[in-house]
Amino acid sequence: MRGTATPDKGVVRMHDQAGQLRLLARDEDDVAVVSALLQDAIIPGADMEFNRKTNQFIIVANRFCWEIPPLDGVTSSDGKPVHERRLCGICVRHVTAVQHHNWPAMRQDALFNLLALRHIDMAEQVGEGMSLQFEFSGGSSLRLLTDEIDITLADLDAGHPTSLQPSHDV
Repeated sequence: MRGTATPDKGVVRMHDQAGQLRLLARDEDDVAVVSALLQDAIIPGADMEFNRKTNQFIIVANRFCWEIPPLDGVTSSDGKPVHERRLCGICVRHVTAVQHHNWPAMRQDALFNLLALRHIDMAEQVGEGMSLQFEFSGGSSLRLLTDEIDITLADLDAGHPTSLQPSHDV
């Protein structure tokens, strides 16, 4: 395995020989990296769970691999470049509470498209703590209240090809 760490930062990235991502995030800058890696991830509602006993929030996402270039010399039947998606596990530790906004009534059956993950300093709002806010297309959001940033992200498979590259109007 190879890994990188910056002394001032908490991000530790490791890839195994199959190129699978492993990441540990510990500060605001790290959250921005996790957000970029998870942008346009598809998350089934049934694949998000808060474990109150361990104070962990677990997510399994199908992430679009923005950090990997299109497969060299491979195109789809309509000539589009072929990219990659991978199943990815995300564990957020030290979660004290979970809040959601504009949540579908049948969350278990819903698919959520992640737009961004944001760090929010709650000191300005409630005097202490922080939160991690997952923002989804369609206006849904999920806020995890926590005392510290402790996120582990790890690819769970070698990936699968896709010719469907997300695009956004800016």
